[in-house]
Order: sequence, then structure tokens, then C-alpha cells
Amino acid sequence: MISVAEAIAQVMSAVVPLAVEEVGIAVARGRVLAADVVASFDIPPFPNSQMDGFAVRSVDLQGASEEAPQSLRVVGTIAAGDAPEGSVGPGDAIRIMTGGAIPPGVDAVVKVEDTTMQGGTVLVRHAPRAGEFLRPAGEDLRTGDRVLEAGRVLRPADVGLLASLGLPTVRVRVRPRVAVLATGDELVELGQPLGPGQIYNSNAYTLAAAVENVGGIAVVFGIVRDTRSALRDAFAATRGFDAVLSTGGVSVGDFDFVKEIMDEQGLERRFWQVAQKPGKPITFAARDGQLFFGLPGNPVSSLVCFELYVAPALRRALGMSEVFAPAVDVVMEQGVRTAKGLCELVRCTLRRDGDRLLAVPTGTQSSGALRSLSLADCLVISPPGTDELAAGTRAVALCIGPSHAPSREHPFR
Repeated sequence: MISVAEAIAQVMSAVVPLAVEEVGIAVARGRVLAADVVASFDIPPFPNSQMDGFAVRSVDLQGASEEAPQSLRVVGTIAAGDAPEGSVGPGDAIRIMTGGAIPPGVDAVVKVEDTTMQGGTVLVRHAPRAGEFLRPAGEDLRTGDRVLEAGRVLRPADVGLLASLGLPTVRVRVRPRVAVLATGDELVELGQPLGPGQIYNSNAYTLAAAVENVGGIAVVFGIVRDTRSALRDAFAATRGFDAVLSTGGVSVGDFDFVKEIMDEQGLERRFWQVAQKPGKPITFAARDGQLFFGLPGNPVSSLVCFELYVAPALRRALGMSEVFAPAVDVVMEQGVRTAKGLCELVRCTLRRDGDRLLAVPTGTQSSGALRSLSLADCLVISPPGTDELAAGTRAVALCIGPSHAPSREHPFR
């Protein structure tokens, strides 16, 4: 039996980067950038107006005010998309629309609300400073700027940046294809009636959702019964997938054949059993860059192991630098008993109290109670050798909520 830190190291050492593909930016949101994006020109490429108003020389309006408006001659109009012709001389102004290109000689824009048209002239009631309501060329990006770094998960604003650079496509990592196998004679597919001793196949859909959540493509196989032949056929069918997740069949029961079939199929089994709770009987193997996770059958154990090992592995394969669940310092608001000989991960909610984050257990810590994980914001780490997290105890928690970005480091030592 190995430690959580050792298990993480074993998994991460087996990860192979995924291939690269080029996709249209219309479908690039949520994909992981495979190469840096560098600006090939300034954004904006020319100085332009922030407002509808008049392009002017600020020196001509130094004394303008509500009480003493100044008159300028209007010598033209520039709409967005127009190429300005000529320059603005002393005492001149050009009517300009938002986004219109600034002509030579202009150093400010007076918004239309501060002006009044009188035939071919405009009365200006405001003395602008140089640069007012004027966007300079390169205000957002300069030629040669590194706009986006490889490993970034593209957000809507990132897609907008790519579009502003005129890029119709972008190079991203191929999404990992993950096979999900749920093993067990007790399992029944959703929508079918339950018989005595049976439960619904929830693990497969839980894990599939978790795979999609980190950017993978999940393929749920049918229920695999607890026989060597069924497991053998199921594992054979997963060739070509980047990762395989099986649930159940990894403990020491009479019908737990997953480890045996892994060995039979020539997989390099890296470990079996980790000193943690929940999730102790997890097993991990690899073959030619393909990752195999034999996850426990209990639903909480399965998903906690996904958060600790599978999610970081998939993120690393996608080229992301931040791959682990972020850690925060917490104070236990309520006490809870923990397994002394194991690293226990306690399901808790978080509550801010001044500058402290208080952690409250979500209820039973049974590995079969998925609702307690559904309610949780974090997993509080109770290190081996600790048999209680008493109220007031300071601890470290892994954030598992959707609003928390991954981190470069894990907190296990």
C-alpha cells in the first residue's frame, strides 16, 4: 500500500501528451491551446474614436466651456470603416462616429453631447485634454505580444482575441477519449426495474460527467458482469482509447477480477491500494501511453479517486500546467472522527467567517453516500496518524467546486 503522494507521482509519470489538431474558433471555447498565440499586428490597428462626436485639436479649445463655447469649422464626416482623407488644420473639426479612424492632426475627441451644430460649424462647450476619448493604435495588443499561452483553456474572451487577430482556426490538443466500464452483477441500467439486491448503474454516468467536465470525451460501455470472460472482452474493446476507467472489482472479494485481467492483458500495473479513505482499493496500470484506472465500486470512492488521480492526468495530457485541485487553509467548524492509519478526505462545505474559511462536514462520511459529496465544496485532508479533526483544528482542503481553477501543485507530502 502506497501513499497518496506516491500514487499521484506514479500516475503523472505515465501521462503522454495528446496529439494536436486545428479547429475553427467557432468551436474552440473550452479547448486547450496547443501553442502560444502571438499578435501579428497592433490591436486596434489604427487610432480610433471611443465616442460619437468631433475629432479636434485640443489646442484649439483650451478655453472652451459652457459659458464660453468655441466655434470650429466642420470639414467632413468619418464613419466607422471609412479611411480618413486629409488632415485637420487649425480651427477645424471632423464629425466622427464610434470606431472611426482618427485623421492626422487630431489629438482628442469631443463627445457629441458637449457640442451644438450650427450650419457648417460646431459650438464646443468643453476643453478636451490631449488623448481624450481617443483609442491609440496598439492600446490592447502590440505586434509581437504573446496573447495566449499554450495550455490555456480557451474562454469566450480568448475566442474574441483570436477573432480580432483574424485567425479562423487555432491549434488545440485533441480531447482525450475515455472508456467507462461499470462492473458488477448487482447493477441495473437506468429505467429498468430493480430486483432484490440490485442497484442502478450510477457510477458510469457520474464518471462520464466528470470526464466531460475536464475536457474529455466519455464513452460509456454497457454493464460488465463479474466474470473473467466479460471483463476480458470489455478490456479488449477499449483499445484505442486514451484512458480506461472501470469501477468495482478491485478489492479482495471472490468476484473481484479486474487486477487479474489487467495482468493477463499485459498491462503494467503500477500500484494497487493507496493509504486513503475513501478509495483505498484503487489500482492503476499503463500501456503505451494508455492509462487504466481500476476505481472502487462505491460511488464516493470512485469520484474522489477521479478527483485525485484521473482529472490531473487528463489535464496533464491536454497540456495544462495547472492540473490539481486547488488547496486552501480551513478551520474545522465542527469536529469529525477520521481513520487514523489512512489519509482521509472529509466531505465538507465552506463558509467564510471574516478572514477564515470554516469547514463543516456534509454528514455521513460513508463511501456509499454520494449526496454528501454532491453537497460538498471541498475535501478536507486528515493526514495519516490523525484520528479526529476536532472543532477549531486547522487543516488543508481540496476545493472541488466548479468555480475553482486548478493548481500547479498538490498538497500531499
